[in-house]
Amino acid sequence: MTNDVSTAVEVDLDMIAEQVWSAFLNGGEEETVFADTDSGAGVELAASVAMVGAYEGHLVVSCSHKASRDVASVLFAMEPDEVTPDDVGDALGELANVLGGNVKSVLPSPSQLSLPRVSATAHERWPGTVEVCRTVVRWRDEPYVVTLLSGGPGGSHNAQEA
Repeated sequence: MTNDVSTAVEVDLDMIAEQVWSAFLNGGEEETVFADTDSGAGVELAASVAMVGAYEGHLVVSCSHKASRDVASVLFAMEPDEVTPDDVGDALGELANVLGGNVKSVLPSPSQLSLPRVSATAHERWPGTVEVCRTVVRWRDEPYVVTLLSGGPGGSHNAQEA
């Protein structure tokens, strides 16, 4: 799952996603498919953290609105229909933060993570970046696309507002 681009990094994103899902969301109770096929369908929200330092890039988690409500309902022990937009932002941001922290631990150091940012995927842009690797996790019949990007102006996150 690793593509070598202008940086000499090697990240097993499949393994990291499996570890995070198992510890953070799944608890072994539900079927979860790792390294699933990337259909590109149903991706409506993105949560990202920027990495700045020896490695500069972004870790992005993209999913549907339903998938984001599922994450929030598990993390906050709520029914999916009780989840608010703020809950979705907090939960998806926390998922990106945990994944980003695990990825950062295997990248060149020292690097720091930004606070997570959550927004509609139609408005997200990461200029000057290249995709290093990606994986798709299918949980509760919903795809979650986890992408590691390298580069960008100073590692900063530039999003276009709606």
